[in-house]
Amino acid sequence: MAYMKSKGEVYEGVAFQFCKVATVSLLAGRYTLPVAALMCALFYALAYAKGKKDTRCIGRYPLAIAAFWLAAGCAMLWWLIDRKASWW
Repeated sequence: MAYMKSKGEVYEGVAFQFCKVATVSLLAGRYTLPVAALMCALFYALAYAKGKKDTRCIGRYPLAIAAFWLAAGCAMLWWLIDRKASWW
């Protein structure tokens, strides 16, 4: 029989996910999106290289997810650097 989580455990799980996001935001500041996206791409690629061919993520395929976050992270990083450069 499968273990059913209580509502409190479910809410705590969601809160923990937001806690991780908030921690990255605190550490990375305005570079949160590119840092998180590039780290996501790196770890999905590493997972794929070590034999993990599927994921719980909505995308299902680690390399596809890695490619998406790599593109998003690089685009955001370029936008932040380009925008900052135009202020000079």
